[in-house]
Amino acid sequence: SRKTLLNLPSASFVIETQSSETKILSPSLIITASSSAIFRPRQQNPAVGYRRIGFGQCGIICERPGRGYVIKLARPAYKTGLWADFQSHFMVREAFQQEANTNAKCRVPKLFSWVPETNTEWWDKNRLLFPEISGVLPLPTPALITEHILPLPRIARQALIERYCPPEFQASVRADPTNRDCLARLYLGSRRQRPDLLSPNFTLRNFNLHLDQMLELELPVVLFARAMGEALAIIHWAAHVDGYDIEFVLGSEGDTGTGYSEDISVSLDLTPESVLAMSSHEDLDTQMRTKFKQRTTREIGLNEPDALISHLVKAFFDNDPYYPRPRREGDTERELWDAFTTTYCQKAEQIMRVAGKDQRLVDLPGKFINACVSYVA
Repeated sequence: SRKTLLNLPSASFVIETQSSETKILSPSLIITASSSAIFRPRQQNPAVGYRRIGFGQCGIICERPGRGYVIKLARPAYKTGLWADFQSHFMVREAFQQEANTNAKCRVPKLFSWVPETNTEWWDKNRLLFPEISGVLPLPTPALITEHILPLPRIARQALIERYCPPEFQASVRADPTNRDCLARLYLGSRRQRPDLLSPNFTLRNFNLHLDQMLELELPVVLFARAMGEALAIIHWAAHVDGYDIEFVLGSEGDTGTGYSEDISVSLDLTPESVLAMSSHEDLDTQMRTKFKQRTTREIGLNEPDALISHLVKAFFDNDPYYPRPRREGDTERELWDAFTTTYCQKAEQIMRVAGKDQRLVDLPGKFINACVSYVA
């Protein structure tokens, strides 16, 4: 598992609720910082601990109200998997930082820290702040600390409930505090099979927003397709990561400050065994670039280009259906695939023109797109 969340842009759009026409997202690219204001009153309260807001294959995700970060705690069998998450996130974040001047449309959460289970100082200070976790996971355990993508604002959540939750369950869904943790996964490659059926198991946590729903909500799906194409090109050819298990979500933008406390450990290393021997982030940067890229698209592409393309295609289709799909019927699907692939190839070409890039890789982005088309032929 190599999970990185990318916050996508959005234009202004509206949803018709039962009461009135409700604006959900701001005309600026994503929700403004004011959406996080409700978190501020408790920001300085040291007695407020962490609460669980999500989970994945590798671990459980927790947030501490008023802070601008989340902590992912590794499950016992997935400690190396969470480390792979860290490596992938590091490379993707670095690549997007290098592309900052090109106005990349997706935003990658900041990567703050890796806390090994051997960091007794950090765990002695923080262990009791995880009351919900102590009975679920054995602590200490490795922890990955990243920027918090704030949930969609309340007005957006209420509108989604009114439109997609069965009326008889709406009151209980509104009252359930877990439904405040709402990030919308954008599935441009999927439509609901039965859009007329409203699920009795409706939840806003990890809400899957399919293409037909985005069209109903008049979301800028072509903009999303272009943003995803640009992002995947950066992930493949600048970050040298396959992109498997990367998520594209809509959330809210937090404050410009991270809220990340300076007293949180920043012990970082390439392996849990040697983490205590590392002295600085600079050591991590140098060694990770050397060690991680040897296993990814640059080296494999030079030596085994066909194997690389097969691997990237498998990662593309094995992931959740965020990306548009080739050879789909319907004008919208064809338009989205064209927008996605055009932007992907343009961005990849731009990346390949950077000084120092091996020109033997220049044809691989186009081969990847062609292989995706052939995969569904």
